[in-house]
Amino acid sequence: MIYSVQYLRAFAATAVAVYHIGFIFGWEWRPLAAGVDLFFLVSGFIMWSVTAGKSMGPAEFLAHRIIKIVPLYSLFTIIFVVGATLSPGPFDEASSTVSEVAKSLLFIPYSARNGAVEPALAVGWTLNFEMFFYLVFAFGLLLKERHRLTYLTVTLGSLMLARFLSSEVAAVKVIASPLLSEFLAGIFIAVWYVSGKALPKTMDTLFIALGVAGIALSFWVEPPEGGFRRAVMWGLPAALLLIGALSYERNGRLRKVEFLCHIGNASYAIYLSHLITIAFCKYIFEKTGFEAGNAPLGQQLSLFAAVFVACMAVGMACYHALDKPSHQWMKQWLRRYWAQQTANAMPLRS
Repeated sequence: MIYSVQYLRAFAATAVAVYHIGFIFGWEWRPLAAGVDLFFLVSGFIMWSVTAGKSMGPAEFLAHRIIKIVPLYSLFTIIFVVGATLSPGPFDEASSTVSEVAKSLLFIPYSARNGAVEPALAVGWTLNFEMFFYLVFAFGLLLKERHRLTYLTVTLGSLMLARFLSSEVAAVKVIASPLLSEFLAGIFIAVWYVSGKALPKTMDTLFIALGVAGIALSFWVEPPEGGFRRAVMWGLPAALLLIGALSYERNGRLRKVEFLCHIGNASYAIYLSHLITIAFCKYIFEKTGFEAGNAPLGQQLSLFAAVFVACMAVGMACYHALDKPSHQWMKQWLRRYWAQQTANAMPLRS
């Protein structure tokens, strides 16, 4: 386990949750939305790291990604859709049609009624990017490892250029998004890290500081929702943060913090569940006639802390009760399946 990556996953999930909780009170802490960009970088890093030097085909790779991503996402999407249908007000009128739900579950990008390219469960827009990246990455596993980096660079680079041909089609906004560069940056960082390299001491701290400072700049300069500007303003600082954190650990300067490791493990469950938890809290506020945005600052801070604790508690509970046991069971099943396939493929000795 690379502890620095776990800590960054914990930070990213927490940052996104805090960002969305702030909307209840009319606060907009833009830099925290960069947690998504950090997730993309970490995803590219992990995918290369877990396949480097190993014999893994596209089918096996995709199977492992599907059992990790799909079950929990499908569950929370259905929960959100049912909640939005039964009580649309607290869900910001986010009810979806049957067609939209089906596309959401199949990771097919579409333009929602508000014009945004996002699925029924809004935070799932990142998973459209993730699943497409996994598909591109899987084809690279057909090549020898020394050719994969070239393939990924050329393929993702060409797709990003295709954006200029048509940027109005929902699918193109995903498969040709400049945000794909963040996955690619994560891959390059993984290649560098797997080679055993690290920044010199003090430089690792500088990279971390520059990464945090770069992201914080968006308090004053607003990045667009997507595009190259976001990749530069948030993706580049996030890359510096990842490089610095990895080097900090490799230089023997990072301590193991069990609590952060647990949050990192549960980051996916926290990310998927926090909008539902926030919506439920908003529902309670509305039913009690409480206007969070007009409350005194002290009361707002107390309620903010309560909602934050609820988001973390629900996410952690979902991880331990649903995500972890189901994923472990499916991994064991896959392991047996691939072992059987390998055994069946071996020629019989006479």
